[in-house]
Amino acid sequence: MFKHVSKFQMVSSFIMALLGLSQAFNHWGERIFLSLFFLSGSILLLILTIMALIDYRKRQISKD
Repeated sequence: MFKHVSKFQMVSSFIMALLGLSQAFNHWGERIFLSLFFLSGSILLLILTIMALIDYRKRQISKD
């Protein structure tokens, strides 16, 4: 699943997850549904990014 993920894609997805979390925090008081949407999407993206990073590190270790 994560075989062809580049470093740039991992870094950009991590930055997008942080932006989504900041948007969720920004809209928390007035727009709860939008905030929950950003929060759940960002957490899912963050989990996928961490999984891709773990897979990338395993490939780097096995390559050496």
